[in-house]
Amino acid sequence: MRILLVQPAPFENGRIGLENALWFTEPVALTSIAAEVEEGNEIKIFDMRLEEADQLPKLIADFKPRVVGVTCMTTDAYQAQAVLHCAKSILGEQVFTIIGGHHPTLDPSSHNFPYIDAVAVGEGEETFKELISHLDNGGAHNELSHIDGLVYFQNNEKIKTAKRSQEKSMDVFKKPARHLIDHYKNKYFFASASPMAAIQTSRGCEFTCNFCAIWQFYEKKIRFLSAEKIADRMEECDEQFVFFLDDNFLTNKKRLVKLCEEIERRKIKKYWMIQGRTDFIVANEELVKRLRDCGLIMVLSGYEGNDQSTLDSLKKDNSWENNQKAAAILRKYSIFSTGIFMVRPDFTEEQFEELYAAINEMKIPIPIVVIHMPLPGTNLWREMKHQLLTKDLRLFDLLHAVTPTKLPRKKFYQHYARWNTATMASITPYRILSMLIKRPRLLFALMKAYPTFKKRREILRKTINDPSSYLRDEEGILHDKPLDSIAV
Repeated sequence: MRILLVQPAPFENGRIGLENALWFTEPVALTSIAAEVEEGNEIKIFDMRLEEADQLPKLIADFKPRVVGVTCMTTDAYQAQAVLHCAKSILGEQVFTIIGGHHPTLDPSSHNFPYIDAVAVGEGEETFKELISHLDNGGAHNELSHIDGLVYFQNNEKIKTAKRSQEKSMDVFKKPARHLIDHYKNKYFFASASPMAAIQTSRGCEFTCNFCAIWQFYEKKIRFLSAEKIADRMEECDEQFVFFLDDNFLTNKKRLVKLCEEIERRKIKKYWMIQGRTDFIVANEELVKRLRDCGLIMVLSGYEGNDQSTLDSLKKDNSWENNQKAAAILRKYSIFSTGIFMVRPDFTEEQFEELYAAINEMKIPIPIVVIHMPLPGTNLWREMKHQLLTKDLRLFDLLHAVTPTKLPRKKFYQHYARWNTATMASITPYRILSMLIKRPRLLFALMKAYPTFKKRREILRKTINDPSSYLRDEEGILHDKPLDSIAV
């Protein structure tokens, strides 16, 4: 059977976006489900972020897949739907179309369209494998009730099959079929860490922040890939840099110690980047140093705000003091901190200035400032959806205010667009160089791709530093009053 798996682009050309400039990761969701059905099937993976849009219909017409599948987050949901609409338009009812991923799981009804045959809810490996087996044996497109983890529609009636149980260990899954994206080799990166591989070593999160839905997607569970398997996959990567995609890599201390032992024993020489919480860093400084010695070069952390009340309101279960201490620890060991901070729509001019000053004081090497918003599927969404000015998913990208702002919108974006220049004191060339001099091999490795990254960064800065960019994105999409107060 021919199967086409598509990674949609996150937004249409011309819109603001950090992806493609700061980071760009391989489509691990697609290589993971492909691995489970590769035997006996012909599979192609098409990354639309790296392709011209007109190549998709050509591929569909030439390849004539029996199944077309897409994965998506919130901001690329419309693009994902367009992929399946294209497939149905070209191949008709003979092609089976399916959508899965974060957004479809949290809101399957938003994908109720005649050109979408099914929505995969939750983890997709076993669901997709059973679906392919069903279709391969001549099963009908609308007789799917025996396959757990699906939502499909018959005559506008939603049919939801039994919930797909989650595997207790990630070791049971086959390793992702990364060879299916060999034609995109060397295209993935984080800043100047390039080329970069991506590995997911855990799923889920034990924390219940109200602005995040990861813990709801994984039903408050967290499962792990063993240290041995992680080391195996690191060794199999040709790339010098590896990004661990876990939402919180810094958990399960025993596994991290074992991973260090495996890396040391096997003499694995890779540079790797993670996402992790600041409280773990503060509580485990010696382990953080050992992780650095084993190749850790960057930690992406949600610092969120610049005071304790902000963290408490987000149900972060962490402290501002931990954030400050963690930033200092990472700097001490020449580990780059990518810090995510939030401005709220109700910010005053003074609060903008206080946040930028705090970032500079903490000396965060890679600060990123986003806009606090209720993302679909989160507790915050349920609390604030009556305040929404739009439900257009393109604006739920953490770069636009989807609820009313305290300042006039133009003034709000004038202050927000300053974040990149207002926090330059935290990332002075001298400070970056002083960190890298302590790790000369890393300095040399990063310098290879730095000119390319510098060009991408400058293009992005022209957009994010321009307040009119944000207002232009909102034209024709945003209402001037919350949706609950108007007829839409």
